[in-house]
Amino acid sequence: MSDSETTDDRTPGEGEVYCRDCGEIISEKAEICPECGVRQQSASTSADDIIEVLTNGENPFVAAVYSAILPGLGQFYNREPAKGAAIVVASFVAVLSMLALVGFVLYPAVWLYAVYDAYVVADGREPPLGS
Repeated sequence: MSDSETTDDRTPGEGEVYCRDCGEIISEKAEICPECGVRQQSASTSADDIIEVLTNGENPFVAAVYSAILPGLGQFYNREPAKGAAIVVASFVAVLSMLALVGFVLYPAVWLYAVYDAYVVADGREPPLGS
């Protein structure tokens, strides 16, 4: 056997792995196989990164969307549970007041305030409404 035949049968050493596509032995830190050009490591955006963005309380767009879905939810996202609970209660009262036809004006006002406040607080600015 020649030396070239024995190198094809070797196993990866410390810090080496097989390429996912061509099977060549490459460095475990290689992002792209030098033999076939196939990416070895996943892209930097992972499910964990997405979950962190959705739960860390720093993205104003996410806070606004949460409050648009359920008024007060964006405040909980911003780590303001007292304000979030107050807005949830105000929304509930506004929905109940729709029976007296007052809620048709009150609920949209509460909803708009919740979305606005969630966005502004997550963006790092104090809302001018004195909240």
